Amino acid sequence: MTLREAYIKFRTDPANDEKSDSFFSTAYGFGLDDVRDMQRTEEGLAESILKGRRGKYSTRMLKIDDALIRAAESGDTKAAELVYRRFDGWNPKVVEETNNYYNFADMVKGLHKVTHIKREI
Repeated sequence: MTLREAYIKFRTDPANDEKSDSFFSTAYGFGLDDVRDMQRTEEGLAESILKGRRGKYSTRMLKIDDALIRAAESGDTKAAELVYRRFDGWNPKVVEETNNYYNFADMVKGLHKVTHIKREI
């Protein structure tokens, strides 16, 4: 296993979040200077680590999304706001700029209906 492969494997494991590069060097038998050089020179290292981390928690995110949607359906206005932000890319600044104001309490009540209540200001 190459230094890069070992480092990505090490950093994608949440159990290693608090462990240092010195620990990695000792545990995997790589020199700390080599690790530092790799961090400075290897393009895409951070992106590869992030991609690996996302892969590890993607199934857990499905459960979180489901719980969020259920909370919004039951009337939780903060959950409704998060649902719109996450799945529709809703941005409150854009809504303010276009004068399409929605009351989230009304929107949540409308989740059980076909249409949402629009408020004009």
